[in-house]
Amino acid sequence: MNRRLWGLAILLAGVLPLLAMAANPPRKAMRSFDQVHLAWANAMRWGELEEREPFLSEQALAGLDDFQRSRWAQVSISGYRERARALQPDGRLRVRAELSVVNVHTLAERSVVVDEYWTWSPEDRSWKLASGLPDLWPEP
Repeated sequence: MNRRLWGLAILLAGVLPLLAMAANPPRKAMRSFDQVHLAWANAMRWGELEEREPFLSEQALAGLDDFQRSRWAQVSISGYRERARALQPDGRLRVRAELSVVNVHTLAERSVVVDEYWTWSPEDRSWKLASGLPDLWPEP
């Protein structure tokens, strides 16, 4: 019986780190996130919607309809500040950011805090924004 317990312990000691590596992005990917996130922040502040689309995951891009495109045409992002960053247990990276949003018709500025969820795509070897474009019109 004692041999079985030792065998199980050895098996778990070998398998658990492999499972953890599968859920989390590799270290090199984590270092590359800073470059991707800087480019995203610049696209948010200075770019148009078309310049933000390459950062979106396939699912988020598929969910971008004409109504959302028309809403984004009515605003401009004047500021993007990262407030916090945390690696989630499922391997996604959560970034809490504060956006300064200006309505292009009234020039009224407001601040919105959003949570972005980024995923590492090993096939593309890049980070994609899985949560889609931030919700600038949250319901109170």
